Amino acid sequence: MDLVTQGLLGAAVGQAGFQKSLGRRALGWGAVIGMLPDLDVIVKVSSNPFAEILHHRGITHSLWFGPVVGPLQGYLLWRVYTYKGKQDSLSAWVGLAVWSLLTHPLLDLFTVYGTQLLAPFSSHRFSIPAVPIIDPFYSLTLLAAVLIGLCFPARIRTSTLSAAVALVLTTGYLFLGWAQNEKAEYLCRLQLEKEAPNQVMFKSVRAYTTMFQIFWRRVVVEDELSTRVGFISTWSPKPIQWTTFEHSRDLPCRYFLKDSKVAIFTWFTSQHYFIHYDPLTAYVTLVDTRFGFPGATALGLWGIKFPINQKGERTGPIVKINFPLESMTPQIILDLFAKAFW
Repeated sequence: MDLVTQGLLGAAVGQAGFQKSLGRRALGWGAVIGMLPDLDVIVKVSSNPFAEILHHRGITHSLWFGPVVGPLQGYLLWRVYTYKGKQDSLSAWVGLAVWSLLTHPLLDLFTVYGTQLLAPFSSHRFSIPAVPIIDPFYSLTLLAAVLIGLCFPARIRTSTLSAAVALVLTTGYLFLGWAQNEKAEYLCRLQLEKEAPNQVMFKSVRAYTTMFQIFWRRVVVEDELSTRVGFISTWSPKPIQWTTFEHSRDLPCRYFLKDSKVAIFTWFTSQHYFIHYDPLTAYVTLVDTRFGFPGATALGLWGIKFPINQKGERTGPIVKINFPLESMTPQIILDLFAKAFW
């Protein structure tokens, strides 16, 4: 999720488990350590256009990173405060660092883009489309608890309890979001079966999060001839209105999918992409279909394009393309909630 929310999660972890031992420092350092795994975004400064795709949410987001690196970070902080005359518990600092680092990839797991939990031993991207990248309910629940801890540091029991309750609520919220995704796929399949009861030919049905809430879902259906994109509210279901994208029938060959750089894109999308071929220019466009909005970005927000020959081989450089998204005005945000609940 967004960096601020990751910091709030780390602060809440510190508040719930370590404020009694470390005071408000547990909140501050919990927030800092909780955001550290996202330092891998420095790969953006690389000249390699695929650097961020390859390395963001990699090693620093693996399950072993917290248990291995956390003790070292905790020890260093303990040494710093010992030098300053503090009689802190080493185990408290180590525990704070380990849990603040470990909860970061676990939270990213529940987003549409997922994370490499087993890097570098496996490059598989684990993903559960449960909550959007920015979710006010999740973030504000943590923020409320952290503010209690900051404003009432002497009331340790109240502070610890508020953080623990917030962590329980937000964890339950993640699983509620997961359930909404399963429900969206189920409702989508029901509609498809009613639309074509005797010839259900769809190859896959997938649901994804949208923005700011968990009840309005994007659904993508693939069959032999087309990819259909629609949106559905799991809170107040209505028939899905489809936007259909026909598959290119004159694509000479898909040999380009074996190209090492193209494979980076298809790996990042977890094979959730749409292929368009323009025979006039001989350009192929691949679009990530996991995230988009009604209108011009219904198919997706970004992709890559490159030329191919009649053998299907890539013959030119890969260009990253973005499809402009309208500014998130207050009206558009209100419309998202309206579609979700009414």
